Amino acid sequence: MKKLFAIAILVITISQLLIAKAEYIFYPALGYSDETGIYAGGLAYLRYASIRNDSTSQKNLIYFSTEVSEKKQYSILLMPKIHINNGKYTILANLKFKHWPSTFYGIGNEHIYGTEEQYTKREFDIELEIMRKVTETWRTTLIYELSHFQIIKLEENGSLANGDIPGSEDNLTSGLGFSVNYDKLDSDTYPQNGCLYNFKSVLFSDIFTSDYSFIRSEIDLRQYVSIFPNQTLAFQAYFSTISDEVPFNKMFYLDDNMRAITANKFIDKHSIIFRIENRIFPWSNHLLERFGFVIFLETGEVTGSMEEFSLNRLKLSYGMGLRISFLMNDRLNVRLDIGFGEQNKSLSIGSREEF
Repeated sequence: MKKLFAIAILVITISQLLIAKAEYIFYPALGYSDETGIYAGGLAYLRYASIRNDSTSQKNLIYFSTEVSEKKQYSILLMPKIHINNGKYTILANLKFKHWPSTFYGIGNEHIYGTEEQYTKREFDIELEIMRKVTETWRTTLIYELSHFQIIKLEENGSLANGDIPGSEDNLTSGLGFSVNYDKLDSDTYPQNGCLYNFKSVLFSDIFTSDYSFIRSEIDLRQYVSIFPNQTLAFQAYFSTISDEVPFNKMFYLDDNMRAITANKFIDKHSIIFRIENRIFPWSNHLLERFGFVIFLETGEVTGSMEEFSLNRLKLSYGMGLRISFLMNDRLNVRLDIGFGEQNKSLSIGSREEF
């Protein structure tokens, strides 16, 4: 099944490229975190519009990245986004492979030092979305997710080796779901005005050959306000919840949405995140207009039950970053962020905005 999905995405991509005018961007990625040490890699964008489409159609986008770290971790990610019928339908895919020596800190919003365990995971994920535009602002999406997770190396006599943690064994999760999306953004890549509200829910069940049965739901609320012609305030509120027993690799990871949180350190079935960024491109000079800056503040927590949410348990992440625009019309940016918080400091180079 994994091969069939991968082949399907590649066939769609290649067929579109044969009738397209393309723009290419390649650049290196470099960063540092406690989990990886120094890591390096490359990112590539391929953006194109079908010759058959009219000039107002959205452009298709293919994103590819790969990373290798000094701790012998590596990952590969392919993300095509293809518009069909002048944007009435959009196909999005996320294909990811990871071989990643990592640390298991336990489950919850707090960590007892000295209890962490080292392990190496191998993970293959596919997420396929078929989006339909209902009106200019409303969209509905059919979602399929498939993940094969295995631990190929772990510490003896630890909680993972003892089988105390759901998901410590080889497991397959497979689910079908939907999302409803309200989109009034002025740009897909660098919004300066408008809002994006999204509700998503996926049912994982043995009906779809999943080893675990649970429901994973998310609410993502984003607002963008242009306070000056080249300055934008961006806000995000994110809530997520999981019902029933779930493997630990499918729980919510706080570091997925907070830049200065140690990878994998805080994971659980429910999460809440609040983020704000001040984004500014201060110059109008032809060369300098490509350079901008951000200041960000993030707070959030994970819990095992909804009743446990508390202001006293919130983690904090803050910092600043540099932005470089390669495609000025869309502000398709490279970002370099320095974060401070629970992890002390983090440095990362990536693409596009965090939210």
